Amino acid sequence: MNVHVEAQDIATIVETDPASVLVDEDIYSRFLDHLKAKVEAFEPDLSTATSRKEIASLAYGVTRAKTTIDAAGKKLNEEARAKINAVDAKRRAVREDLDALAERARQPLTNWEKQEDARIDYCKSILQAIEDCGNGLIGGEPQPFPVLLHELEEKIVINKELGEFEEQARVAHKLALDKVKAAYAAHQRAEADRIELEKLRAEKAERDRIEAERAEKERLAAEAAERERAEAERKAKEEAEYKANVARAAEEARLAEIAKAKAEQDRIEREAAAKVAAAEAEAKAAREKAERDERERQEAIERTKREEEARAADREHRSAVMGEVKAALMAQGAGEATAKKIVLAIIAGEIPHCRLEF
Repeated sequence: MNVHVEAQDIATIVETDPASVLVDEDIYSRFLDHLKAKVEAFEPDLSTATSRKEIASLAYGVTRAKTTIDAAGKKLNEEARAKINAVDAKRRAVREDLDALAERARQPLTNWEKQEDARIDYCKSILQAIEDCGNGLIGGEPQPFPVLLHELEEKIVINKELGEFEEQARVAHKLALDKVKAAYAAHQRAEADRIELEKLRAEKAERDRIEAERAEKERLAAEAAERERAEAERKAKEEAEYKANVARAAEEARLAEIAKAKAEQDRIEREAAAKVAAAEAEAKAAREKAERDERERQEAIERTKREEEARAADREHRSAVMGEVKAALMAQGAGEATAKKIVLAIIAGEIPHCRLEF
C-alpha cells in the first residue's frame, strides 16, 4: 500500500480505511501533515459568521477523523482479542492433549519406577528384618533364641532377587546369626551352670540325709551297747576289772574310730562346701554376665526403636516437603509426573542454584 501513497489522495485512503493510520506509520504521518496543512492554510476571519462557521467546521472535521480512527482502532482491538482468546483456548487444549500423550509415552518408565521402588522397599525390609533378628526382635517384639535362629536360618532367604543389596544382606545376615548364636550359647552356659548348682545342692542334701541316718544308727547302737554293758556288769561283777579294762579299751578304740570318722566326714563336708561356694560364685558371675548381656540387648532394642522413629519422622517430613513442592509446581501448570520429576531432580542436585530445605 505504501508504494501507491504518492499517487492517491491521502484523505481518500484514510476515509476508505481509517485503521490504516494505526498500522502504517507512513500513512499516519502523511495524513497528519495533510490535516496540519489544511489548518495552517485556513485564514480565519472572526468578524464574519461565515468564517466562524468555517473554523468550527474545520475543527469538527479533525475531531470526526479522530473519532473515526479511534473507532477503527477499537474494532481492531476487538478482533485481536477474539484471536487471542481463540489462541489461548487452543493452547489449553494442546497442553492437555500433549501432557496426556507425554504421560502415556512415559507410562512404561513410570511403571518400571514403581516396580523398582517396590523392589528396593522389599530389599530394605529384608535388611531391617535381619537387623531386628540380630537385636532379638521379630516384628518389633522380643523373641526367644530358637525362634530367632529359625527366622534367620529358615525363613529369611537371601538370593539374587536382592540385586545390589545381596552382598550387604549376606554380611548383615552373618553378623546377626553370629550375634544370636553367641547370645544363645551364653544363655545355655548360664542355664547349665544353674542346673549344675542345683545338682550339687541336691547331692549335699542327700549326703546330709545319709549322715543323719548313720548318726542315728550309731546312737541307737551305742544305747544298745550301753545297756548290754550295764547288764553284763550286773551279771559278772567279779570280772569287772578285766572286763572293765576290755570295755574301756574297746570304748576308746570305738571313740577313736568315731573321732576319725567324724574328722574324715568334716573334711569331706569342708571340701563339698568349698565346691558349692565355688560353683555358686561361678554361677553368680555367669548370672551377672547374662543380666548385663540382657540389659545391653534391651538397650540396643530401645536404641534401634528410637533411631527407627527418628528415621520415620525424617522420611515423613521429607515426604511432606516434597509433596508441597510438587503441589506448588502443579499449581503453576506442571503435570503431576513432571512436577515429581522436577522435585527429584532438585533433590539430586541436577538443577543449578536450586535446592530443597527439610
